[in-house]
Amino acid sequence: MAKPRRSVLTGCEAEQIAQKLGEEIRESKHAVAIIRINGKEVGRFGIRRGTGVGHDYIPRQIHINMKMALNLARCSKYISDYEFVLKNTGFYPF
Repeated sequence: MAKPRRSVLTGCEAEQIAQKLGEEIRESKHAVAIIRINGKEVGRFGIRRGTGVGHDYIPRQIHINMKMALNLARCSKYISDYEFVLKNTGFYPF
C-alpha cells in the first residue's frame, strides 16, 4: 500500500526550513522568514503559530516543490541542494 503524500508543512518544519536556509526572521505580529542568496532576497514566508495550522504555501514562495521542502525540513537536503534547484529554475540571483 502506498504511503499517503503530505501536502502541508507544520510550524516546526517551517522553522527548520528557515534555519537551514540561513534566514532572517522578522518578528512583528507574525514571524516572517526572509531567504537571501548572495545578499538578494529570493523568497519569504510567514510562520504561523498555533495547532492545526498548515504551511502549504511555503514551497511556492521559495520556488521549490513540497517534496524538496519536506526534505529540507528533515535534513536530507541542504542549502547547496536548494541553490541547485534555484539555478535550474531561473530563480538564482546572480
